[in-house]
Amino acid sequence: MVAIPDASASGFVALARPALSSASFTETWSTGHLPDDGGPIALSSPVPVTLGGQPSVVVGDRLGNLFAYHLGGSSAVSAAGWPATNESGPIDSTPSVVTSGGSTSVLVGSGNDGDPVPGGYTSYGASGNQQWFTQVVNPPTDTAPAGGVQAGIAVGSLQPGSEDAVGGSLGQVSYALNATTGAPLTGWPFLNTDSTHSTAALADLYGTGQSEIIYGSDQTAGLGDGQQFGNGGHLRILSAQGNQICRADTNQTIDSSPAVGGFLPGGATGIVVGTGDFFPGTSDSNAVKAYNNRCQLQWSAALDGSTFSSPALSDVLGNGSLQVVEGTDLDVYGGSVWVLNAATGQTIWKVSGINRVIGSVVTADLSGAGYDDILVPTIAGTLVLDGRTGAQIADLSPNLGLQNSPLITDDPNGTIGITLAGYTSSTLSTKGVGEIDHYEISGSNGAESIGGAAWPMFHHDPQLTGDAGGTTPIGSVPPCSVPSSAYSGYDLAASDGGVFSFGGMPFCGSTGGVHLNAPIVGMAVAPDSGGYWEVASDGGIFSFGGAGFFGSMGGAHLNAPIVGMAATPDGGGYWEVAADGGIFAFGDAHFFGSMGGQHLNSPIVGISSSTDGGGYRLVASDGGIFTFGDAPFAGSEGGHRLNQPVVGTANDTNTGGYWEVAADGGVFSFGGAPFYGSTGSIRLSAPIVGMAETSNGSGYRFTAGDGGVFAFAAPFLGSLGAVRLARPVVGMAGT
Repeated sequence: MVAIPDASASGFVALARPALSSASFTETWSTGHLPDDGGPIALSSPVPVTLGGQPSVVVGDRLGNLFAYHLGGSSAVSAAGWPATNESGPIDSTPSVVTSGGSTSVLVGSGNDGDPVPGGYTSYGASGNQQWFTQVVNPPTDTAPAGGVQAGIAVGSLQPGSEDAVGGSLGQVSYALNATTGAPLTGWPFLNTDSTHSTAALADLYGTGQSEIIYGSDQTAGLGDGQQFGNGGHLRILSAQGNQICRADTNQTIDSSPAVGGFLPGGATGIVVGTGDFFPGTSDSNAVKAYNNRCQLQWSAALDGSTFSSPALSDVLGNGSLQVVEGTDLDVYGGSVWVLNAATGQTIWKVSGINRVIGSVVTADLSGAGYDDILVPTIAGTLVLDGRTGAQIADLSPNLGLQNSPLITDDPNGTIGITLAGYTSSTLSTKGVGEIDHYEISGSNGAESIGGAAWPMFHHDPQLTGDAGGTTPIGSVPPCSVPSSAYSGYDLAASDGGVFSFGGMPFCGSTGGVHLNAPIVGMAVAPDSGGYWEVASDGGIFSFGGAGFFGSMGGAHLNAPIVGMAATPDGGGYWEVAADGGIFAFGDAHFFGSMGGQHLNSPIVGISSSTDGGGYRLVASDGGIFTFGDAPFAGSEGGHRLNQPVVGTANDTNTGGYWEVAADGGVFSFGGAPFYGSTGSIRLSAPIVGMAETSNGSGYRFTAGDGGVFAFAAPFLGSLGAVRLARPVVGMAGT
């Protein structure tokens, strides 16, 4: 069944379409049965790569073979040195291509849900030679560690001076790696708390010239990452340093791979992704969802089947804007194809009653009519649909089962090429045998077809970026309105309110040089909104950059002076804490209790939020810990003899544990928080006054009163240790 759109309502002008029919598609070569009976090509999609100076295609199978064939000619010709054989597990991962310094390499993950161990990330040279292999290492708390990498590995420049790659695993971690060496980048791996099937998108979301990482993941109910989760999934945005910028939670897994582009109203940057149907009966099942670059839901469309496959962003109407194209899987009831308005999620047209759609659709202008057509992979061939109407044009390789995406190329002879890689029936195995078929469209223009707003392969391009373009222009967002977690660095605050920024953190202002009623005693960064706050001992709050002002205790009577503050994880509120343990909550920070009015052996000196903002911990100068809300108590130094008093605490987002730091730089770890080092045995020029963890929980830093900074398992980006200060440093905050 085809629902035809209303042309007048869709904003396009009718064009005379050149004739395109099933007769236009000619199969120019086929591999026939590949040597992979029982472990054929399945979820791995073909991608283009230049090998031996010739345009070629590469794809993996479940026996661990990585096949490469030249695109040109009238017969299947394998590239020299290929296939490569991966001995670490089956390949359901879509390969990606790295081109750097005149050399080409192919990255692919190994291991899948059915065979997840050992698995990992592998790089192959242009001759099929293995260059490196990086195995997944899960945290010791993972009771069922899996090393498989079923997601594709996205490629881009993440950290200065290198071409990098990022991909999730079937374990609890995602990796960003140097694409040349396979070494993990600083701040990685990132703890997901559950498996990842989603290929990450890479795009500049905030106009900083730096790509962020966007991907979906699964979540099984239980305790992870320091908080309690229910069944479902997450959409995450991470910085190149592995800092979580924001997260959207769903009650269904997000195994689909997100697409990114400037498709929201006004051309704003948006993220669109499918969910799936792993957890039956949930409200987020079988949906396509669009988010902005702060992980805020913009629209959600309920479709008629599983949206495990990944959406394409393409101009299938020819109206100069992007539409969302998604295939659905109804299991025994077949499949459908939907075209949605990308700005609103409204249905433009749908085609139902076709075979199951497990793989992801691709698009290109096949006729030169000025709009993109759609190739729909099914378990019995690939349908070619008119982009504007959904009318069927052709049915290619109906005996070839596909659970992946077709590939559309500009072939060596200048025509449009279409490569299908899947499985056919076998007399030896019920699992089938692999086959690759290649078609050309007579009289077509390959270069024009895959340009513009086309989505010609899985996740858009050979680097698997998932980026359709049109994202936030560089410099269009003020630096202090960019989420602080998008940067890598830290700020120091002095008692007169002077702020000193290091690394990528922007300077957003200070109270230095301004008369204050009381000295500054602490600061916090605004993770989602950008900027930071300073707090004075009288409870006055000073907001800078994108940090919102939500109220303060300035001018109110206090039983004891304020000694510190902590922000909620979304930056929508903060707590102030007094020396007597009194708590004052503002914005979306909730009050969960306090020590105000109770006897304390020692005064409170600091506060830290729990991982999800549903609680907080107070620390006293004797090392005593007081927990409220969902912040777990995992021990303290209270009652122990200390060489120097405790001066601060920080939460470990990876474990839900926490650290205390003393004035001599001694560090005490609790609740699984790793001990990375301390200055407890080092003579210091000035006592330590505060500490901050990195946003991804991979390390910590602390600062002394003279502005000296000490970094452990975290980059050192500078300090004030050699600078003469008018007022002492009293605290730090960072990412």
